[in-house]
Amino acid sequence: MKIIRDSSFVENNRYNVCTVGYFDGVHLGHKKIIERLVSDAKKNDGKSILVSFWPHPRKVLYPNDHFDFIQSSDDKFKSLQKFGIDILYLIEFTEEFSKVTADDFIDQILEKKLKINKLIIGYNHHFGFRREGNFKYLAGKKDELSFSIEEVKRKEISEKLKISSSEIRNKIKEGDISKTNQMLGYRYFISGKVVKGDGIGKKLEFPTANIEIRDDGKLLPRDGVYAGFTYVSDKKYYGMINIGFRPTLNGSERRLEMNLFDYGSEIYGESMEISFLKRIRDEKRFRNLKELSKQLRVDKIETLKIIENEEVRN
Repeated sequence: MKIIRDSSFVENNRYNVCTVGYFDGVHLGHKKIIERLVSDAKKNDGKSILVSFWPHPRKVLYPNDHFDFIQSSDDKFKSLQKFGIDILYLIEFTEEFSKVTADDFIDQILEKKLKINKLIIGYNHHFGFRREGNFKYLAGKKDELSFSIEEVKRKEISEKLKISSSEIRNKIKEGDISKTNQMLGYRYFISGKVVKGDGIGKKLEFPTANIEIRDDGKLLPRDGVYAGFTYVSDKKYYGMINIGFRPTLNGSERRLEMNLFDYGSEIYGESMEISFLKRIRDEKRFRNLKELSKQLRVDKIETLKIIENEEVRN
């Protein structure tokens, strides 16, 4: 996958097919569109072009609002690369660019710079100033366009689920990891470096890997206890994940830590990618460490049930 960041011109040697969007999360709906894009390019012996933006439009249009992503930019690029896209065409989203009309975007980007033969977009995609451009808008201008258009309809993506990046972000914030994973088509994950903690988990016989979260704007799920897994030296380990302030210990900072089952070595300084399976409970304040330890044993039993169901499905 070639990445073009400077809004330069793309040659059309035979056939260029394109799709447009931010693609945060590269979820099941995105997957359907991208697979259609790549398949169409191969069928016509042409090039597949995915147009995306950086930073996210909301970061520019609403700079005072807090906004996190489903994926970091690196994660997104890795996800897109797996599909076999020929060109990732990145446009810098600025205040000036936000005022580009749908007509100008079609003329300046799609027709002049990318020289496309076909545009494939999802049923709910909008583009241009005030989001005036969509499939209905394009269909109304069909006779004026130099390229054909194709819509990936909602029922082609999912008959039951309304899948969108905004809906997935809401589910992550709610802690509904089961629904999040269903819409993503993969397990939601957080990456970071293992750092030294205060050793309380070890005293409770539940030692944890404390994760220093990368400052990449990725969304952290709602505070609570989750079942999940990670890989250490290419071996898969299941365990319990806790996100929150550890109220029983009067914690003052939000932390992410994981108790890995059947793992006893030190892993300080290692990078770790933690995948979430299911939420178990809210974070709670207990009267003392003895009560906390008792609850952790209950949590482990619940986590083992989730893991058993996970392995049956796989």
